[in-house]
Amino acid sequence: MHVLVCQGNGKYYVSAAYGYFRDVTAMEFSERSRQMFQNPFFVVWDEDKKRLIRLKRYQQNTPYIVPQALIIDNDRHHWVKDEEDVGCVGFLSRELLDSFLDDEKQPDEILAKCRALDSDYVYNETPEIQSQSDIDNLMQASGFFHDAFLEEKKLRADGTLHLLYDGVWGCKIELWFWGDLEYCLAVREESDYPFLDRCSIILKDEFVYFIDEDRSIEDISRGVDFIKARHMKYKIIPN
Repeated sequence: MHVLVCQGNGKYYVSAAYGYFRDVTAMEFSERSRQMFQNPFFVVWDEDKKRLIRLKRYQQNTPYIVPQALIIDNDRHHWVKDEEDVGCVGFLSRELLDSFLDDEKQPDEILAKCRALDSDYVYNETPEIQSQSDIDNLMQASGFFHDAFLEEKKLRADGTLHLLYDGVWGCKIELWFWGDLEYCLAVREESDYPFLDRCSIILKDEFVYFIDEDRSIEDISRGVDFIKARHMKYKIIPN
C-alpha cells in the first residue's frame, strides 16, 4: 500500500504504508463514531524516510472530516489482515510496532526490511485507468467521489474532455477522457444539488465508463450523467 501524506496547503509526500489499525472498541453509537475518526492510524515513513510514524487517518481537533492519508495504491498482498482490513505487513505485528514506533531510535533491521519492500515503487501522478485495480485505487483515494462537485469542464481542441472535481475529502481530482468520447453532464449541472454521493467507474468492451451515482451502464439510457471513452486518466491534488 502507498499513500499521499497530506501536510496542508497543497503539500504532501508519498509513503509506503506498512500497517493500518483502528482501535474502535465502543458499542455505543456516539462514542463509536468518535473513535472511528480519532483512533485509526497508518504506519508510514516520516517525510525524510528515516523512521516510521503513526499517522492518524483523519486530522484531529477539527469539526470536519479531513483525511491525512490518501490511499493511492491499495495493494496489500504482503499484509496479514483481518476481515476489516486491519493489519500490517507480514514481518511486523501490532505488538512489535508498539514496542518501538514512538521511539526516536528504531531497529535498523526492521527499517531495512521496510525500505527493501518499497524499493521499486515509482509514483505516477497521472495514471491511466486500465484495470479493475486502477479503478479500486482511484475509488480509495477519492472516497468514491463522495461530496464531489464539478468545478471546471473543458472540451479541448484535440477531443479530450478535462474535468476538475472539488469537494472530495482531502483533495481535488483532475480527470481526462479521450477516444470515441461520448458524455452527458447536464443532469447534475442543471440540478439544485451539484454534489455527488458517489460514482461508478466500469471497464467494458475496451471502454471506460464514469457514471453518476451507483449505477450500471444500462442506466445511461435512462437519462443519468455519464462519460464513455477509450481512455481515462486522473490526478490527485491534495488540499
